Amino acid sequence: MTTAATITVEANGRSVESPAGASISAFLERNGLSLERVVVEHNGRALNRDEARAIVLADGDRLEIVRIVAGG
Repeated sequence: MTTAATITVEANGRSVESPAGASISAFLERNGLSLERVVVEHNGRALNRDEARAIVLADGDRLEIVRIVAGG
């Protein structure tokens, strides 16, 4: 159930509540992820880090979040 102070977004196919007015980077931090360690797609569009810091989430937005993993 969503209240006026929260919104619901879809992150990697799951419904997740977020504080209203949160940026994508704030959403990531709240969920234990660093913007420096992920690639984010917002409503079907890949974002750079500056965009992820500037975009404020809206109810019903869709995020795909992929962790960057280094390896050999």
